[in-house]
Amino acid sequence: MHYVHAGQGPESLLLLHGTPKTSYYWYKLFPLLTQHFHVIAPDLRGFGDTDKPPTTDGYDSATNSQDVSELMTLLNIDKFHVHGEDRGADFAYALAATCRDRVKSLSFCEMAVSGFGLEETSYWTEENLTAQYRQKGIWCWHLGFFSIPHIPEMLIQGHEREFWEMFMKQECYNPNAIEHAALDHWVACSMQPGGLRGILETYRAGFKNAANHRALLEAGGKLTVRTMTIEAPEFFGPIVEQSISRVVERVERSEIFEECGHSLALEKPERLAKCLREFMLGVD
Repeated sequence: MHYVHAGQGPESLLLLHGTPKTSYYWYKLFPLLTQHFHVIAPDLRGFGDTDKPPTTDGYDSATNSQDVSELMTLLNIDKFHVHGEDRGADFAYALAATCRDRVKSLSFCEMAVSGFGLEETSYWTEENLTAQYRQKGIWCWHLGFFSIPHIPEMLIQGHEREFWEMFMKQECYNPNAIEHAALDHWVACSMQPGGLRGILETYRAGFKNAANHRALLEAGGKLTVRTMTIEAPEFFGPIVEQSISRVVERVERSEIFEECGHSLALEKPERLAKCLREFMLGVD
């Protein structure tokens, strides 16, 4: 597992990225947090410079939460805060539900929990299809597409730059938030041997994630960990809080980032850092 870490703060903060991103995604956020936290950001399994096992198994939320909990153990960090966006938020929930005695607070952002609202966002309905234009959420058309074996690889390979640029920019309020250097990095990672397959396998594990999350809720009940949500009107919107509220006792803080899309750390880094500092440390 490849990871980066920095900072001398008294508290540890684990950052979990989404698709098709890597630890590089947090480049605007690190300077805003490292005076207050020891910040740790891995490349999740299948992404970036982390291994991409040549199997269809092991890309689910249970395995990913185990990966990152073992990373924190390796770094001699017993208790920590966690912030996840997109796919990373789904894994962050699994981590908090699996390691209830280790996660001090959960920042669940721009995602719906697998098994508790995510699947419904992909249904082909007129309401979903027009949701973004009515500012009522988003149609996650890609969930079904990415989960099909072989077909996405056939269509995306050779067009990685065009596809990921379209994919990421259409999720943003301001497409210019996706800077060329960052996009170049993520495209190059997806073109590595196993890079595209590794990304797609996290989607092919979707139903396994849903089953895992339902089992975690049944076994341990709703989470009591301090929880914050952040939603962007240009993407998931109110679905974020609605979904996580089904698996946590209480959402302590809920934020709406106006004029913002799916990439919070790129579109609103200063506001995101401020929310994390206030919620997790009680400082501005």
